[in-house]
Amino acid sequence: MPVNDELAKAFAELDLNDDGQITEQEFVSAMSARGEHITEPEIKSIFADADADQDGRISLPEFTVAWNRAG
Repeated sequence: MPVNDELAKAFAELDLNDDGQITEQEFVSAMSARGEHITEPEIKSIFADADADQDGRISLPEFTVAWNRAG
């Protein structure tokens, strides 16, 4: 599935250490920097939905699929 510029930018804003993966901690930090509070159950739900290989991180392909599903 192709990644457009909007998705790549959104992913990059969450991938704080630029390693190609979003961890729960990065997600929380990025959301907090935006002034958004997210609860532990919300984080767990997001990662359960988006982390297809269940490695505890969201890759760009996983992010793209989740983004398009939420659409």
